[in-house]
Amino acid sequence: MNMRPTDTRWFELLTTHDELTDTLEALATTGAIELEWHDQSRMQMDLQDLQSRVDEFSRLGREYASWWPQPDTGMSPFNGSPGEILDKALACLNDWERQAQPRIDELEIISSRLTDLRLLRELLSSESASELDYKLLTTAGPTVAARLYLLPSKTRLKRIPDNMLWREIPTQGRVFMLLVGSCDDLDNLTAELAVKKYTAVRLPPLPSRQQDALELVDDRLQVFERHEQRLQHEINNLAGRHHVSQALGEIGRMNWFIRNVSRLPASTNFAWITGWTSDLGGHRLHKALDLMSSHAILHFPNTPEGARPPMVMQNPWWAKPFEIFAGLLGTPGRDEADPSRILAVMVPLLFGYMFGDVGQGLVLILAGVMLHKRWPLLRILIANGISAMMFGFLFGSVFGREDLIPALWVHPIQQPLPVLLVPLIAGVLIIMLGMIINAIESSWRGEWLRWLNIEAPVVGIYLGIISAFFLQGTASVLIVVSALTWYLIGNLLLAGGKILAVMTALAALLEKMMQLLLNTLSFARVGAFALAHAGLSLAFNVMADNTPSPIVALLILLLGNIIVIALEGLVVSIQTTRLVLFEFFIRFLQANGRVFKPLSGPLAGVTHP
Repeated sequence: MNMRPTDTRWFELLTTHDELTDTLEALATTGAIELEWHDQSRMQMDLQDLQSRVDEFSRLGREYASWWPQPDTGMSPFNGSPGEILDKALACLNDWERQAQPRIDELEIISSRLTDLRLLRELLSSESASELDYKLLTTAGPTVAARLYLLPSKTRLKRIPDNMLWREIPTQGRVFMLLVGSCDDLDNLTAELAVKKYTAVRLPPLPSRQQDALELVDDRLQVFERHEQRLQHEINNLAGRHHVSQALGEIGRMNWFIRNVSRLPASTNFAWITGWTSDLGGHRLHKALDLMSSHAILHFPNTPEGARPPMVMQNPWWAKPFEIFAGLLGTPGRDEADPSRILAVMVPLLFGYMFGDVGQGLVLILAGVMLHKRWPLLRILIANGISAMMFGFLFGSVFGREDLIPALWVHPIQQPLPVLLVPLIAGVLIIMLGMIINAIESSWRGEWLRWLNIEAPVVGIYLGIISAFFLQGTASVLIVVSALTWYLIGNLLLAGGKILAVMTALAALLEKMMQLLLNTLSFARVGAFALAHAGLSLAFNVMADNTPSPIVALLILLLGNIIVIALEGLVVSIQTTRLVLFEFFIRFLQANGRVFKPLSGPLAGVTHP
């Protein structure tokens, strides 16, 4: 099993300007490249002119984004250099704007009329408005007029002038106000009504009777709706005729291109793409270029002098989700171990011990199965759920109840001491495993002799102290004394016989042993959390058992399990992470490798400004 991370590979690709954007996008979709410009002697292609074109698109978007179709990022009718593609796409949008603008203006007027007619129809449908003479109201003049307003939900006029007639007309869920007065008085009131968010409703000439007025409004609604549909259809046809959807997709790609490549090494006719790839064999990169029929030349020269390659962790699918733990610190360096495969076993065991329950573990498995395709990291839930079910059988717990299946080992609440003792033993093994990995890393760095003289005696002293709990007599004392002598001799040899250095090493040893013992005791928390999980579940079970209503009892059990899964799941996850980071990783992991940051492809859609 190879536990060492791998250097990424340096790649260089030569392509024409016409294929530059498509080629970069194809490489980005593999998720296997990180761009790094190395050769600064090549000419630089200034992309400011491209940015100015994107700014023009932003202007158009502010005005017409709501009228545009969804961007099409598939096959595009545009080709050429990035600047030529942007020019062609913007030309399509400008041609669409010239022909669509008159229709949009007309459609906005139609939409306003439709809004007024629909509000008027709502008013006419109310029984409260049945006795009004609509002909008299809508044809009054020239000095007297009637105006209709939709009232806001909360604000009202504090005072209506005495020389005006007014009436509030309620409908289903809304209230209208009808005002009758002189035109001058109504005009003077308009500003106050606008501030208070009164919505004016246009009143066309109407017949006197409510039913006749309602039929007239319905007829006009049908006419305006047909007109609205025709204009919308024409605008949509113009978008298809001028390739607006494809233009938006291309502009989105160009915007992505500019964000990721502010200055790109280039010559007059050709451009270079250089950087690192995690595709060590180059198969995925070649396949991506073949799919777009690219003429680009891809090769993998030696790493440039002075360049520091990013590191990648090469793990099988079942260990991939557990890379996140090392990722919390960074990336293991070339001479450090990648612990992901070990964590794929350790993390579920720690989690499952603290969260041992068959039913609740099954819930975690189902959640992981349903969500892992959207969030691959949640595959951890599947492994943790399986482990929780396993310990659930050992603890005899199903959804917090311990009376449904027999415990294959112990019930935590009834026998807490074994539950607390086992994690301490596991903690010793985990700490020892970290020390063994440290020894392996020392061998990789060529520091085996130093580890043998300094670190190996520490392991012996630690084992001697632990053995005192299992061995009788003076055996453990002999182990500690022998390891301490070994430590002193080793430090004396490495220090060239300097006594002061040995005394300093003794102080460091005391600190290290205190740290090791505290780290070991920290694993008692695993048992404590297992007891807390069982105790919280027991509390809800007791409440349910003492409830006379079966329905209420069922609700208590349901709510209790939801709380336990959410709260305990979070707490146990945090505790597991803490143990991994501060009790296990501290033994061997410094994470001094350079993080690989793959270039992501352009978004599927364009965010309109």
